[in-house]
Amino acid sequence: MPHNLQIVDYGLGHPGSVHDAYAFQATWLACEHEEILPVEHWVWADSAYPLEPWCLSPFKRLRGGRLSRPQSIYNRYLSKVRIWVEHAFAALKGRFQLLRELRLQIWSKHDLYVAIYWVECCLILHNMIVHFEGGNGDEGSTMGWALREGLEFERQHENVVVSEVEGSPGQCHCTVLMWDLLTVQSR
Repeated sequence: MPHNLQIVDYGLGHPGSVHDAYAFQATWLACEHEEILPVEHWVWADSAYPLEPWCLSPFKRLRGGRLSRPQSIYNRYLSKVRIWVEHAFAALKGRFQLLRELRLQIWSKHDLYVAIYWVECCLILHNMIVHFEGGNGDEGSTMGWALREGLEFERQHENVVVSEVEGSPGQCHCTVLMWDLLTVQSR
């Protein structure tokens, strides 16, 4: 599993109590996905993000319902891809412990900007370390250490699940990909 994941897009400035899907709307990718992503490309996302043809998240169980077997298999494969992103976040938090709980008092706009610049510096330094170390996750590397530290912290947190409208363009695209995946697996 590659540990050389650089962080290429992010949104800063939202308080920690804001839902991921709302904060995602302020990112460059969410606003400019048509210009950024080549045709027929998409990003893999977790269940907190909107299900769109260009942003694919797991199928969500409707209240009182169940996922079909193909949907469950699709979700399992998606989770194997998504774990790389979680490892990048864990390495970032393991390397920069202050990101686990940024304890800055924010009383003014200036204080908010200090917090934003602080986090942005950590993101830039993370990417520089990944670039210069070649992203290896060896035991002796800072990336290996950061990954171990961050994963231990991440094991204590759960994801937020939101419901999805059945038959939306994103869910239709997910369904097509699910059947493509299962067709390839059955050969």
